[in-house]
Amino acid sequence: MENKQLEQWVLESKNDKQKLNDLLEVYKPFIMSCTQKISGRFLRYGSDDELTIAMMAFTKAVERYSPAQGDFLNFARSIIRSRVIDYYRSQKRHSGKIVYLQQQEEEIDDSVEAQASLTIYSEEKTREERILEIKALKEKLETYDINFYELENAAPRNKQTKQVCKKIISYLHTNQQAREHMLHSKMLPLSLIEKELGIKRKKFERHRKYIIAVLLIMSGDYPYLEEYVKGL
Repeated sequence: MENKQLEQWVLESKNDKQKLNDLLEVYKPFIMSCTQKISGRFLRYGSDDELTIAMMAFTKAVERYSPAQGDFLNFARSIIRSRVIDYYRSQKRHSGKIVYLQQQEEEIDDSVEAQASLTIYSEEKTREERILEIKALKEKLETYDINFYELENAAPRNKQTKQVCKKIISYLHTNQQAREHMLHSKMLPLSLIEKELGIKRKKFERHRKYIIAVLLIMSGDYPYLEEYVKGL
């Protein structure tokens, strides 16, 4: 699945400069590993020409790649090796520094580093998407005259009050007419809740903002934040 994901990313990067830049950024550790194993010494981006050559080689690998060529990282590694060695051959003073490793060992090392890169990238994207969700919810709450930072004080504390709020949230979430009325009016249907659930408003009115916020999360496009309110 991960190989297929990478393959799709590479194919999309052929005609999408931003995706190509993201791909290069994520696979910098892989590119550096390939290059250092050839050079036999520690390298730094921005200081060593070999890494510039290797980055260009990786970009060329993206341009030339097709699924028929098998695993993309093996394909890219081959092109990086070829370009860097060609560079060293053109620079005679470096010729004695070329180091060749066993292919099997190299593939294992690069696979681990590639997986680590994907993990870091995935975690960063998740963090960014969660931040965007929080910003979107904050803006939505403002249309209900709710300050995002008021929610902690509006949340129920004791078990009994939590159960009351949970019952109201469940009712409004499953009752389309009541939910749409709340979303349209931007107010809780207090009388309807009292009538249908038999709960006096004094038991939940001070938690109005909390109830509305949870309902907005459950009714909107907030997949990450929804994980926090499941079971409430």
